[in-house]
Amino acid sequence: MLDNTALDLTAEERLEQSRERFLTSHRAIAACAREFNRLVEEVVERANALRAELMIEEEAELRLTPDRCIVQLGPVALTLGWLRGNLDSLADGRLLVIAWEGTIARRRFSQLPERANAPRAAQTATALWEETFVAAAENEASWEWQQEGDRSRQFASPQLAARAVDQLRAAWRQRPTT
Repeated sequence: MLDNTALDLTAEERLEQSRERFLTSHRAIAACAREFNRLVEEVVERANALRAELMIEEEAELRLTPDRCIVQLGPVALTLGWLRGNLDSLADGRLLVIAWEGTIARRRFSQLPERANAPRAAQTATALWEETFVAAAENEASWEWQQEGDRSRQFASPQLAARAVDQLRAAWRQRPTT
């Protein structure tokens, strides 16, 4: 006897199955890396435009690794990180985006090696805004970042970059001035 449960699925359930099949595939891992790079490139471009808009003299400081991005803009920062899950699939990975007040990226002029007995500098950064996203895609062309816990809030990489840099702008404007 044939199982008719596959025929009884709603359109939403079929879409979810299609997404799950793609996100657990090996080609999705490469697609995620490309999409994360697109997101980072867009964030960096928008952060440089924000620097010009706010007339910040200091260059934005960037720290880039394959799964992380830190943009330090004077006394505020933005971090993006792809957090892999236990399995090598995207289904349990998360994109974490945080806007900070304070220093995340250490200044480049402090290139001295750390000493075991040297006192560590106090971390002065405070998270002002944080959102977590999951990958939502049936294929690479339909890639979106879905806000965790809210399926109705999905963003293409340029939209998410704009949202994140808007939070960086808000952090800059809310910072205490001396």
